[in-house]
Amino acid sequence: MSLKDLKNKSDSALAAIPPLKRDEQAQRRPVTAPGATAFMQPALDDLSRRAEAAEARVLEYESNRLGQAAIELPLDRLVEVPARRRTLTPAQFQELKENLRTNPLVHPISVEPGVDGKYRIISGHNRVDAYRALGRLGILAVVRDIEAEKVDRSAFYANLLQPSLPDYEKYLGFKREQEATRKTQKQMASEAGVPESVLSMLFSFEQLQGEALHVISRRPDAIGMSCAAELAKLSKGGKQSQGRVLEALERLVEGVFTQKEAVRYASAAPALPRPQQSMAPIKVRAGRKEYCQYVGRGTLLRIEFKQEGDRQKAEEEISQLLNRLATRSTSDSNF
Repeated sequence: MSLKDLKNKSDSALAAIPPLKRDEQAQRRPVTAPGATAFMQPALDDLSRRAEAAEARVLEYESNRLGQAAIELPLDRLVEVPARRRTLTPAQFQELKENLRTNPLVHPISVEPGVDGKYRIISGHNRVDAYRALGRLGILAVVRDIEAEKVDRSAFYANLLQPSLPDYEKYLGFKREQEATRKTQKQMASEAGVPESVLSMLFSFEQLQGEALHVISRRPDAIGMSCAAELAKLSKGGKQSQGRVLEALERLVEGVFTQKEAVRYASAAPALPRPQQSMAPIKVRAGRKEYCQYVGRGTLLRIEFKQEGDRQKAEEEISQLLNRLATRSTSDSNF
């Protein structure tokens, strides 16, 4: 077959192929670079929209995580709120500081946004103090976005879970909560997850006198709620009992008494003064008849006459005698 015949046959075959429809032409991928770009543009636009949506979801997620991710905060931007602090003894603070000297911070502190770029501490005052004592510049913190009226409550309940928090400070926290919310002890016990009987014993501190509470505040860890309940009962016995309770508390916070010894001391009846022995009256006779009798005790001299007339006569002479004695006493005191 000649080349001419092959060309004619090829042309005939190509002519027999049906033409592509318009939509099929649109689906054919161009081979040139500009054509390829134009072909891929719808897919690129869709990917861009999906990326923007994903980025928005990430931002929303990060926003919702505010207060959950710990961040490093400079110590000079942290502000203390005294009412939220958990009191530690010097020994407990030293132990905390030495622990943080060699070990990483396991539990970040909690803070809330303040003013001028500052953060108010919700919980973690002692950890902050320990870091400052160690010369650290920053500390891991979780920023909490909590309603203002709930912040102190959150800090208190966080501290309440600490077994080392003295019972007296637990009482003060519940007392503040009661004054702020007007809730009953039963309601507060339910919220805190503690038995109502425990809350009732904590409020035994309220039954002690103001001066007694002042003594306790010097060393809150020295007295537990059971001891406070016993002393509160004893203080209802009047001023004398209150004095014994106060003395017991003084010795308790000074470390002289244990809690049991303090209760024992406060419950013991004070020693009463021993009654003076009665002295037999001395009788004075006029012949066979009794003229009078007298008895002296302490600063008292008591004379009893048999006849009123004798008393009247003796009274005048006794008065003169007493005046002479008084004059002599005054004269003696001048030397």
